[in-house]
Amino acid sequence: MDNPKVKELRRLVGQREKLIYEAVKAGIVSDLKHEDQLYARVVQEHMELKHIHNALEFADLRAGEQYEITVDGDTVNPLAHLAVHAAVKGQVAEDPLVWAAFEKLVATGTLAHHAEHILGTMLLELQWEGERAMAAGDDPTKARMAYNRKLQKLTRDSAFRKKLARKSTADHSAFE
Repeated sequence: MDNPKVKELRRLVGQREKLIYEAVKAGIVSDLKHEDQLYARVVQEHMELKHIHNALEFADLRAGEQYEITVDGDTVNPLAHLAVHAAVKGQVAEDPLVWAAFEKLVATGTLAHHAEHILGTMLLELQWEGERAMAAGDDPTKARMAYNRKLQKLTRDSAFRKKLARKSTADHSAFE
């Protein structure tokens, strides 16, 4: 059974997601705070996907329960996908290194949405490696340094860009 505090936090996050979704439907995204606008843009880009729509449309009814689906035997959360997109959009807007990598990906033929998937994969790897380092009592700064090196490599190494583009899919069929 879930920790009641975690369930309450999920309920509050669900309320926020629902409010942003309602702002998107009402056409008032520009009235939202910057961070919420980033999430709203991601919602707009994914509205046609059934599981994204359902997770947001019925967020208030979930009452703190996670919205998860099974894809090829794996449990996934479509809203986590949106959160990663929003995080990448925020990084592109604020971090010159991420912006340069994004621009290089797009300039060399990668669709912007796929570029976000590539950068999102890298961001999740950073988070995973940082958490592992902290759990082992090590310095998570090494993970951040490795992430920065990968971003720099993306801007100058076409073979690396192609490898990451193949590794990270632009497919959303799991959420349809």
